[in-house]
Parts: sequence; structure tokens; C-alpha cells
Amino acid sequence: MEQLSEIEAIKKIDETLSKIDDSATLDRILKWACDKFSTELVISSAKGEEGSIEIKKSNKKRRATTKKKLGHSIVKELDLNPSGKKSLKDFIEEKKPKNDPEKCTVCIYYLKKILDIKNVETNHVYTCFKDANWRIPANLENRLQYTASQKGWIDTSNMKDIKIMPSGENLVELDLPRKKKSD
Repeated sequence: MEQLSEIEAIKKIDETLSKIDDSATLDRILKWACDKFSTELVISSAKGEEGSIEIKKSNKKRRATTKKKLGHSIVKELDLNPSGKKSLKDFIEEKKPKNDPEKCTVCIYYLKKILDIKNVETNHVYTCFKDANWRIPANLENRLQYTASQKGWIDTSNMKDIKIMPSGENLVELDLPRKKKSD
């Protein structure tokens, strides 16, 4: 791998990041880069001034996989077996999602469209996974963001208000359950 000077690296980063229009996507990329490459980065800004960056070197050795455990809790007031509406378990049985992105999308669709929950959060999805007796992904936020960025079925730009996108509605309403391929 060729070595780059600091200026060359900055130019390449600028060239690549300038092509991204979506600010939420850009923020996720920058957060990932800071988490992966920074020793300790503190960004601060004062009123009327441009943001200043202060870099502090940590005395601790960096680990290749330093992940913060993300705690989730069950939303106790969430009724997944409401009277007069389809239960989550019945909805899952009907749609038969096969993988985590499909499961996340089915949960968010159910919460938004059937239960009419205004602000769906990660804990709501966690509660659905627990109720369905599905394995919880190691990093549920990451799995939701993957579903948003790679599949486009949901919008996670605000993790306090996860939205179902039209392509996610189409997936749930028209494509699930997946048809078996004929030989």
C-alpha cells in the first residue's frame, strides 16, 4: 500500500466526502472514521467561531475492536397483541422475514403502520425482536443503519424517530413473504 503525505490524504478525503449530499450519511461516515482512526478527538465550537479541533493522545493502547456495549430495554407499555388489530406474531407469520434487514423493516412497518406509533426508537425494535424470539443483533443500531444505508427500506437519520420508507412499505406489502424460486 502506498504511503500518502498528509496533504495528499486530506485531498483524497475531501474529494471523496464532497461527493456525499446527505448530511446524515456524512455524519455516520465521519463518526465511523473518528471511531476507527482517532486516538481521542474532541470537537468543540464557540459562538461565532469556526469549529476547532483538539486532539488528545491517549496513553492506552488501541484495541482493534473497542466497542461500547449498547444497552437496550423492553418498552413495557408497547402492546404487541392489541385488540382489534393483528398481533406482531401473526404479522411476522404472514410476512416471514428471513434476515435482519427484513426483520427490522417488518418491525418498523408494524410499529408505524399498524400500531401507529409516532416516534419509533431502537428500544421499540428491540422489544419486537424479543417478542418474536429472534436473536438480537450484536449491534442493533448498526443493523438498523445498515438496513437504511444499504437497502433504503428505513430512515435512521433520527434514531429517536425511525421511519419506514416507500421502498420498505413495498417490501412488506408486496414482496413478503418471498416467493420460492421454481426450478
